[in-house]
Amino acid sequence: MKFLNHSLISQMPLFRITQNHRSAFLLVVLMPLLIVLNGCEDQTIEPPLVAPMGDERVAVLCEGNFMWGNAKLDIISTDTAGTRIWNNAYESVNNKPVGDVLQSGIVAGNNLFLSVNNSGKVLGLDPKSLKQTKSNTGLKSPRNLLLVGDKLWVSDLYANKISVLDTANLKTLKEIAMPGWTETMVWWGGYVAVAAYKGEVLLVDPSTHVVAQTLPVDSGALQLAVDAAMQLWVGCSHNGKASLTAFAMGQINTIQVSRWEMKGDVGSIQTSRNGGTLFVSRSNKIWNFKADAQSEANMSVLLDPAFKQLYGYYYDPKANVLYCADAKDYVSNGSVLRYPLDDPSKKVLLSTGVNPSGFVRLP
Repeated sequence: MKFLNHSLISQMPLFRITQNHRSAFLLVVLMPLLIVLNGCEDQTIEPPLVAPMGDERVAVLCEGNFMWGNAKLDIISTDTAGTRIWNNAYESVNNKPVGDVLQSGIVAGNNLFLSVNNSGKVLGLDPKSLKQTKSNTGLKSPRNLLLVGDKLWVSDLYANKISVLDTANLKTLKEIAMPGWTETMVWWGGYVAVAAYKGEVLLVDPSTHVVAQTLPVDSGALQLAVDAAMQLWVGCSHNGKASLTAFAMGQINTIQVSRWEMKGDVGSIQTSRNGGTLFVSRSNKIWNFKADAQSEANMSVLLDPAFKQLYGYYYDPKANVLYCADAKDYVSNGSVLRYPLDDPSKKVLLSTGVNPSGFVRLP
C-alpha cells in the first residue's frame, strides 16, 4: 500500500528545516509512518469479484469514443439501502479494457454477452462475477444480439451477414447473407425480424435461415419492438427524418397498420409491462403511446430528463423504472438517471463512463 511518494515528501514546506535538525526530525516524524508502511507492505486492495448485489442490478454499456478504446461497463445496483454504481467493473475484474465501442448486450442463460463493435468481437461473461469466460474476436463490425434457440445471432454494420454463434464457446457456426447493414432483431410470429438500414425489415425463418418475406420501410431502419397485440413497430431515422411504422401479422401476408412521419430522430422502442403501451426516445425526451394509437398526435411526453444529450434509455418492467443516459459532450464522462415511475422522489443521477447508451438487466 502506497500512501506518499518519497520524492514528494522532501518538496513539502513542512520539510524545509535546517540540516542540523533534519536527522532528528525525520526520526521522530517519519518513524510512525514507516511502521505503518511496513505493516501494509504485503497488503493489496483487490477489486470486488462480485458486482454489488442489490435487488435490482443493471449493466450500463458505455460506448466510449470510436478508435479511442475507452469503452466501459458500469454496474448500477439498487436495494433498500439505496442506489450505487460500480464504475469500470469489467476492467476491474478482468484486468483489461472492454475494447473499442461497446455496442450492445443481452443476458442469455448463464451468460452476459457483449458486442464490441469496432473491436470486431463478442464477449461472454459470467453475469454475476463479470469474469470473461469466452470470446469471438473474428467478427467484422458486430452490432446487436439475439438468442435464437441455443444460438446467438449477431447483426453487423459492414459484413453483409448475420453471424450465428455457438453460445457454449462463441464459435461461428453459420453466416446468413444480408443486404447490407443490419441492426435490431426481434422474435415475431415465428420469424426473426431483422432491421436492415437500407429500408427493409427481413423476416428470417430460424430453421432454414432463409428470408421468407421482406417488408419495405423508410431508410434508416434501426429499431424494432413487438407489442401485446403482436404488432411489429419499426423505427427509422435518416438525414433528419424519422418514422414509426406498425405491421400486423396476417396468416398469409403482413399488413401495414400505420405509418407516422416526424422530424428528427427516433431512438429505441420498448414496451410496458403488459405490452399495451410503447415508449420511444425522441427530441431528448421519453414519449409513450398506446399500442392502438391512431397517429403521432396520440404520443405524449412521459419524462423530460433535461439532459444535454439523451443518448439511450431502458425501461425495466420488473422494477417499473426508467434508466436514461446522458452523453453530454460525447467526450466527457456521461451520467445515468434512475427514475422510479412509482416514486419519482427517489430518482438518482449517477456518473458513468463516456457515451452511456445501452442497459442490460442482470440476474
